[in-house]
Amino acid sequence: MFLFDERLPHGYECWLGVPSLPKLDWRSPELRRRMVEVARRWLRLGLDGWRIDVANMAGRWRDHDLNACVSRLLREAVEDIRPGGVLVAEHFHDFRPDIVPGGWQGTMNYSGFLRPTWQWLGCHGDVYLSLPTPIPRLPGQAAVDTMRAFRAGLPWPTVLHSWVLLDSHDTARFRTVAGSRQRQLVGVGLQMTTPGVPMVFAGDEVGLEGRWGEDARRTMPWNREDSWDTALLADYRKLIDVRRRSDALARGGIRYAFVDADVIAYLRELGRERLLCLASRAPHPPIAVHLGELGCRELEPLTGAQASIHDGTALVPADGPCFHLWRLT
Repeated sequence: MFLFDERLPHGYECWLGVPSLPKLDWRSPELRRRMVEVARRWLRLGLDGWRIDVANMAGRWRDHDLNACVSRLLREAVEDIRPGGVLVAEHFHDFRPDIVPGGWQGTMNYSGFLRPTWQWLGCHGDVYLSLPTPIPRLPGQAAVDTMRAFRAGLPWPTVLHSWVLLDSHDTARFRTVAGSRQRQLVGVGLQMTTPGVPMVFAGDEVGLEGRWGEDARRTMPWNREDSWDTALLADYRKLIDVRRRSDALARGGIRYAFVDADVIAYLRELGRERLLCLASRAPHPPIAVHLGELGCRELEPLTGAQASIHDGTALVPADGPCFHLWRLT
């Protein structure tokens, strides 16, 4: 069940050379049987699904590539024991080639959301996987192009099952890299209104910080009076409430209405429910929205400010960093 090779330092293959983490040989029928039984056991006990750690390396060793086999075996176990359960892959890189029929239902979307969002907002410092190079600052169109390219390379159900995240236990905290509550809330607005499942790293909602992966794994502060950003928590709750109440945000399509260096505006639509989202990283020239072209008469604010409407044209707020969300009526 392991990959033995006397030429290796420890006599067997291990993850990144860590001897306590031997790699498994998925060519072994006995290994497959045992791993599937482990997955089934915890699903029977009430688990809703599995998130597979370092899924991009699972079943891969030298010229052997059984990643698709691993994902299909585990997907079958999930669907057999818990119909409607979920199988999510951790994947820091371009995960599109690893999405196969009957395999991973979704991934942790680092490449298709976290990285372009950080780059657009101008997140700073040596903070992404301890890479020795700074994070480039992208204009809005480059960030949008990246997000669209990843969504276009996936089946739509995979997009909807993937985790939309701004940070994790392996990165710096988003509050730290964003540099302010205002810029953090722009990211959270994007997170809660982008196709996929928002994943909030515990503590982000109260302003917890961390400069790199290990530093980000700080103990949750329970002293609300001294350490919680309660205004931030209130804004998180508003955005989460809107997300949970909206079918368009849960399953609807996305169309970009206006994009420039500092502004990203898009529509989320499903049936008769239509929402307009506006994210800005800095103050910008006013943007006129012709309501007739959008097929509506009013913009009902769900978060953020009221739009100024005159003669069928709405002038949306030009402040920034800020996030606004309206319902088209």
